[in-house]
Amino acid sequence: MFKYLLLSFLGIGLSGCSIFSGKDNTEPPAPLVNFSPTLTLKTVWTARTGSNVSQDYLRIGPTFHDEQLLITSPQGQVQALNFKEGNRIWTQQLEVPISSSAGVGENLILVGSHKGDVVALSATDGKEIWRTQVSSEVLVPPQISQGVVVVRTADGKLFGLTSQNGKQLWVYERSTVPLLTLRGTSTPLVVNDLIIAGFDNGKLAALELHTGKVLWEAPIAVPSGRTELERMVDIDADPLLANKVIYVSSYQGRTVAIDLLQGKLLWERDIFSYVGLGIDDHALYVTDTKSHIWALDRNTGASLWKQTQLQARGLTAPVSIGDYVVVGDKEGYLHWLQRDNGQFAARYRLSHYRILVPPLVVGDTLVAYDSRGQLVVLQPN
Repeated sequence: MFKYLLLSFLGIGLSGCSIFSGKDNTEPPAPLVNFSPTLTLKTVWTARTGSNVSQDYLRIGPTFHDEQLLITSPQGQVQALNFKEGNRIWTQQLEVPISSSAGVGENLILVGSHKGDVVALSATDGKEIWRTQVSSEVLVPPQISQGVVVVRTADGKLFGLTSQNGKQLWVYERSTVPLLTLRGTSTPLVVNDLIIAGFDNGKLAALELHTGKVLWEAPIAVPSGRTELERMVDIDADPLLANKVIYVSSYQGRTVAIDLLQGKLLWERDIFSYVGLGIDDHALYVTDTKSHIWALDRNTGASLWKQTQLQARGLTAPVSIGDYVVVGDKEGYLHWLQRDNGQFAARYRLSHYRILVPPLVVGDTLVAYDSRGQLVVLQPN
């Protein structure tokens, strides 16, 4: 109980002092800066989905598939909305407390639960096809490729299941799981026959898809310090891939570029992140633990620009859309920055509730989602 009380708080504010003293020592968010907008935003449609993830600090967000947005909720509901207009296509009510966004592939929708359920639904109408059990809570969307469903669990394990019926093919387990970890896990990256997965001990591993055999491991961060809190090096940021290079960051560790096939380190920077990275053809974008946003050269890791005026605003991972980089914050704002220099271009308030997941980009359209299930679809003009 201590572990999850402490680290749920850490995930929100990265300060554990108030748990014991009763005082809120969290750094207040930086005030919003004044600027002259250079971008106008068109609201395409909005919706209230009924999902509420604020109490459990779940990073649940919409998934795009086949001109639909798939929405999950802790109350067990999965719904499909028409992407262009927002009308509901179907709804499926499951008798399990869903704790992940939807994973999609091979005509299946896959969700995980607090109790370790993995449920496969038809991508056509949402009807349940199979259900199976893994070892613990599933906080990130299951991935699917070549008939194998890959599931990351909160207790440090990685499961390979057959997509036909959910039968277990293999399980990979780290030998040591830290006493304290952040509330969250990173989503495994599936590339052809490879799985790239980050773990709470700061290591990144490449596994064979069909067997779970480890091909290489790379330390992204090495625990240091006297206390368990100081030694936390979780990889909660989702690994990203571009041109056979993996980009990943860890909490109290570093941001690195690694060769996909050999696990060889290409470059590293002492920039820490637990919320994640963004990438495009021009740069790698990082939201660090102070809510500073960095733009780095993908090939060398050299700094291109840094935006510090959103400090302590609890930013999401950055996403790139057109000529802009977008982040959400804990007061419900979306901040649009110019991609070439990090200067503010526009600001949009979705709601008064925290935005926990990075916006979703589909072509020239951006989808944002807050912790109370409010959704907006925007297009830059």
